[in-house]
Amino acid sequence: MDQMDSGIEENWRRTALPASQNSRKIVKFMQRHAAFLGWVVLPTSLAVLYFGLVASPQYVSEAQFVVRGQNNQSSPGLSSLMMMAGGGSGQSEDTYAVQDYVTSRDAAKLLLETQNLAKVYDTPRADFLARFPNFYSGSTFEHFYWYYQRHVIAELDTTSGLSSLQVRTFDANDSQRVAHALLVAAEKLVNKMNERQRRNLIDSSLRERDAIVARLRDLSRQIDDYRNKVAMLNPMRQSEPVLKDIASLQSMLMTTRLQVAQLQATAPSSPLIPVYQRRITALIDEIATASTGVTGDGKSLVPKISGYDDLILQRKLAEKELVTTTAALDNARAQADRQQLYLDEVTEPNLPDYPTYPRSLADIAVVFATMLGLYLMAKLIISGAREHQIH
Repeated sequence: MDQMDSGIEENWRRTALPASQNSRKIVKFMQRHAAFLGWVVLPTSLAVLYFGLVASPQYVSEAQFVVRGQNNQSSPGLSSLMMMAGGGSGQSEDTYAVQDYVTSRDAAKLLLETQNLAKVYDTPRADFLARFPNFYSGSTFEHFYWYYQRHVIAELDTTSGLSSLQVRTFDANDSQRVAHALLVAAEKLVNKMNERQRRNLIDSSLRERDAIVARLRDLSRQIDDYRNKVAMLNPMRQSEPVLKDIASLQSMLMTTRLQVAQLQATAPSSPLIPVYQRRITALIDEIATASTGVTGDGKSLVPKISGYDDLILQRKLAEKELVTTTAALDNARAQADRQQLYLDEVTEPNLPDYPTYPRSLADIAVVFATMLGLYLMAKLIISGAREHQIH
């Protein structure tokens, strides 16, 4: 019996001794490589556990669209030349405006109100790290907007000229629904831009036309006031009879002078010569009196005609401007009636069949590479410091 007990004890010692030696080797290995284990192995192991067991699947719905308009309906040869020269992709600034809108705070607020976006990202399907709100971020709108920008992405492909919209959520139907809602909101934005452009275009031409109409009305009042002032409807027309009378008197004067000259040449003693001479004097006085009424002082017809003609000239110029501005207004309305911009959906938001995220292997590799790089950098820095201290 004693021999049996001693044998058992000896066998236990033989098996326990290697086990204790192995444990001491493991402890020594861990102590020797504690930094590597803590910096590289531990984070990588946690990443494997998270992405392999905890991380929730995330689905991406993608759509493509382009904003077309008169500005980018130009010659394709010129557009290609600009692209080859590096002068742009031929897209208008409105495309970038739409892209910025779908990732803006306004779009996020709209989706919160209409699509219950807060519930989409705060769902039991989401894990504790990927959902919003979570333990490492706040719950304000600004924190949500930062989260929103990482899950809603709009990018422009400069090669094809198409804009792509990607929406990532924890459910395939939610991703498709939110992407569709964003495209509808973007189309409403384009229509609003069209309406604003139409209003600006028409209002500008309308203001010019109204200014010319107001000027014409003011000129009409000035002409009426001037007619009342000079007591004449049309000084030019009313001066025509006076001018005809002067011309008639001058013709009579010339005829009488010829008659006097003939009598003086043929019958110098004719009693008609004094009669004709008195007629000549009377005609000269009458012509002088009539001419004074036309070209004399400020009460004559000339300044009245000049003032009236100046007002009439201004009105004619204003009428021509009115014709021009009216034609411009009609053109502006015709141009505004045509849609300036429109959003064309090249591909509608798809319903994803499988989750795109998380990319477990790639993410684990990134964690491993990052921590390994940090570990090696720290090791090099420490080694360099030690060598510097020794020297």
